[in-house]
Amino acid sequence: MTNQFKLMWMIVTVLAVSLAGVCLGSQTLSPSRIIELLDAQPDNVQRTILLSFRLPRVAMGLGVGMTLAISGVLIQCVLRNELAAPGILGVSSGANLGVTLAVIFGGAQIISAWIFPAMSMLCAAATVLFVCALSYDSRKLLPVRLLLTGVAVSTSMSAITLVFAMKMDRQAYAQSIAWMSGSFGKSDWNYATAIGCVLLILLPTCWSIRKQLDVLRFSDQTVMGLGIAVDRWRVSILLLGVMAGAAAMAVVGSVAFVGLIAPHIARRLIGPNHGTLVASAGLVGAGFLTAADTLGRTMFHPIEMPAGIIVSVLGGIYFLSLLIMQRH
Repeated sequence: MTNQFKLMWMIVTVLAVSLAGVCLGSQTLSPSRIIELLDAQPDNVQRTILLSFRLPRVAMGLGVGMTLAISGVLIQCVLRNELAAPGILGVSSGANLGVTLAVIFGGAQIISAWIFPAMSMLCAAATVLFVCALSYDSRKLLPVRLLLTGVAVSTSMSAITLVFAMKMDRQAYAQSIAWMSGSFGKSDWNYATAIGCVLLILLPTCWSIRKQLDVLRFSDQTVMGLGIAVDRWRVSILLLGVMAGAAAMAVVGSVAFVGLIAPHIARRLIGPNHGTLVASAGLVGAGFLTAADTLGRTMFHPIEMPAGIIVSVLGGIYFLSLLIMQRH
């Protein structure tokens, strides 16, 4: 089966998952009913559910999943490690700390549409810059050192977040935990548009540097022999991946595991060529996160399970199954 055919099936699967996300919920809507509602009166309750809740939520799932998956591809390329992800460099822990600080010092009543995203992205970026600063040795960014420093700083930031969380009241704690769990409960068209703008920058950029991404898989000596400035490209691609991951988590919370599992699945299906790997990982991430969110809000109705929890459970099952198959 050719890669083009596999990509086509991925697109069909993502479209099917998206349709399921729009149709399923507290009120099930058939595809024909959805078409009717698009032309219904503005005060129609089902039309409001469709346009104000279902569609932006699915759009958010697709956009965030694709962004996190591509972020994971870039970070894994730079670190030459298939188990690397945005969270391992401190993006998740930094974002969580930012939200915790926003709740503690601003109070739960100040939480607006952009307070959580702004604080989470600011702290995530600051955390990663700190990790990078500690990882330089003789003006050279060392991938192994970067990985170890990221784990250490991420663990420390998580501990600091827990200390601050102990000082919260019950309402503030519930709000911050809901966000940290990776919830799409507050999805709207503003957030969906924001993540769409990120993808409009990210996708063409990744396509334009696909050859550099392929080359960076090799040793530094091989890359320098091809006339490529290793450190400059490594830092640039790392920052691109980190900021993309931070932007995605800024609008929904901690679902960074998508950035680990989606590139892994795509690489097994498509191969390591970044010309197709970026697109395939993006499709896997989009479908995976949208499916996780749909499962979380339908399987346990009327309780809504955050997508981040579903992603972690499904991801754990996937990697355990891989381990079992490899042993046999």
